[in-house]
Amino acid sequence: MSKRSPAPPPAPLTGEILSHRHEFERFVLEHAELWHREHLGRLFTNWRTWNGEHFESRLEPPYLLLAEPAFSRAYGCCCALSGFGGRSEIRIRPSLVRGSHPHVEPGERFAEGRRLFVDDILLHEMIHQWQFEVLGDGEPAYCGHGPLFRDVANRIGAVLGLSPVRDCKRRGSDKNLPSCAQWPHNVRPDGFYLGAYRLSAVLASGDDPVRNRTTCCRGYLERADHWIRRYLLLKASADGPDAAAAEVRRAVEDAIDRTLELLEVPA
Repeated sequence: MSKRSPAPPPAPLTGEILSHRHEFERFVLEHAELWHREHLGRLFTNWRTWNGEHFESRLEPPYLLLAEPAFSRAYGCCCALSGFGGRSEIRIRPSLVRGSHPHVEPGERFAEGRRLFVDDILLHEMIHQWQFEVLGDGEPAYCGHGPLFRDVANRIGAVLGLSPVRDCKRRGSDKNLPSCAQWPHNVRPDGFYLGAYRLSAVLASGDDPVRNRTTCCRGYLERADHWIRRYLLLKASADGPDAAAAEVRRAVEDAIDRTLELLEVPA
């Protein structure tokens, strides 16, 4: 298999896109309902701080929402396109802020810990925004958590005093490191979230919402199935040995291996 070719540069952000995104931020900070203004205001403040500290001030304000993510069990997500076709939308699950999510403790006593937890979701999603808008590579073969994401997470983690992580595929010399798919929650020191994160509930349920990659893996296998069927139709009348057939077989075997690695199924 050949090495992965560099991704093309990302499409530029036009004046209309930037104007609309800045106007969205202004509306949230000045005219949104009080609850949204309070919590999104904090997140936008953190976004601007971290944009300068960790991203060379090269990012532009995204559409930042307290809304259900695209994946049913994810804490948050960053989409290259919003639901209305805008560029870069970050969603964070509102139940994590309110304290009604089963993985966080409810009540005012744990409010600050929940805010710290949500802040880390934003920092994670900002790396995805960097992938989309600066690198032009969302790493779809890794469901977003490949070497590019890992390297940025480790660069920021070094500044924050966090342990290194690997990409989402458990292999190679760093296979025993934590996965960047759960960064930075999985490398924060005990007590960082002030008791608000119910890690025991996550472990007991077997549910890791950030690492839930079922939909992504299904897409890989469906794509492989499509190309196999198409290939068989095109080659149905061919005679004799066919080197292309061996190449397709290797490609399919590689897709299966990558899917199993993504799901972290032991050999």
